[in-house]
Amino acid sequence: MWFLLYPHPRREVTEALVRRAEEAGCSALVVTADSPLLGRRTRDLRNGFDDLPPGYAAENMRDLPGAPPGALTDIPMHPAASWRDFAETVDMTSLPVWVKGVLHPEDARLAVGHGAAGVIVSNHGGRQCDAAAASVDCLPGVVDAVAGAVPVLLDGGVRRGGDVAVALALGAAAVGVGRPVLWGLAAEGEAGVRQVLRTLLAEYDHTLALCGGRRNADLSADMVVRGDAAW
Repeated sequence: MWFLLYPHPRREVTEALVRRAEEAGCSALVVTADSPLLGRRTRDLRNGFDDLPPGYAAENMRDLPGAPPGALTDIPMHPAASWRDFAETVDMTSLPVWVKGVLHPEDARLAVGHGAAGVIVSNHGGRQCDAAAASVDCLPGVVDAVAGAVPVLLDGGVRRGGDVAVALALGAAAVGVGRPVLWGLAAEGEAGVRQVLRTLLAEYDHTLALCGGRRNADLSADMVVRGDAAW
């Protein structure tokens, strides 16, 4: 279980959240680096969705430093967050700290240089910037930049098992799966999530076999044809 951490403008709040994650038994922290401000999401704007519905609250934000007992702390974005802040987060815990939201190779190098235990290539599901590149298109450059120093994961755009195979062939150690899991949860609860994951695994195994492979390492970048390229 990993904890997704949005850096807070007040360091004491970030540190309190880190301690809560440790006490809850989380095995890693994942710092979101691509949300210095909230994305301009037209559907949310059109539907007036700018907060949780009445009666719901982000309970993890209750009873944090600087708030009255029992009160909730807002979850503001942190536009001034820097790599120094990330390094401070690394220093405040013994847990491995990953960074999520990396698309540019130079950012991947900076992440490693500031103590990241791993890098997650992600464009935030395309919800932060309409002009952002697809995660899979940025993956090879990040893998080359990291050069094996830390694991690289791909997040975003994984809808079928074949997408997993492409990511692993291009150098990802694993993939993150978000929306399909939520769809399964909405449709059939826990059973739906299990079915989604079973389906992804079966599709991946099928793709791997058709590529002539028996294990993840049998996939290689030369198996992926991109755009109008050809062998």
